[in-house]
Amino acid sequence: LATALMDLAPASAKPAAPRAPEPTPISAREYVICGGLQALFYLGYSYITVFAVVEGYRWLIAEAAGVEKVLRLVLFGSAVFLGVCTIPIAAKWLLIGRWKSEQIRLWSLGYFRFWIVKALIRSNPAPYLFVGSPLYGLYLRALGAKVGPGVVILSGRIPVCTDLLTIGAGTVIRREASFHCYRAQAGRIE
Repeated sequence: LATALMDLAPASAKPAAPRAPEPTPISAREYVICGGLQALFYLGYSYITVFAVVEGYRWLIAEAAGVEKVLRLVLFGSAVFLGVCTIPIAAKWLLIGRWKSEQIRLWSLGYFRFWIVKALIRSNPAPYLFVGSPLYGLYLRALGAKVGPGVVILSGRIPVCTDLLTIGAGTVIRREASFHCYRAQAGRIE
């Protein structure tokens, strides 16, 4: 009906077509610096992870037997899981604080901070384990989202800019839904 009425409306009443935003110029220097910082972060994070796992393994096998070894295994596994769950939350609050509605130029230092938080949130196994449970809403609240009571989230796509996310009470987010809370357009993250 709307399409038929638009054809009958006078030409001056038709809305103007939206213009595509101008692309943001990016220098090769910014691109290389950001890529180098990303590589350093990846190597540093991997090194710290391997170091923690090796030290934990040494503690596990050190002069323990029977029930004590099982208790150490449970403690180590719990500590690793809690660490993996809390590191992305801590990084988000330390590097970003609260997300604001803004534009971040690609390959800038702001983008590098965004990328770190996105990589940590996406590599965290907890939300994938929490899909469909009330714990997923608690995890999103810890990241700054406003999630009402009785919310069921079945989507495995984890939002990044969570402070911009509001989910009303009793909402069901289906498995196919994508709610990243950001988009990339014309050399910027919005």
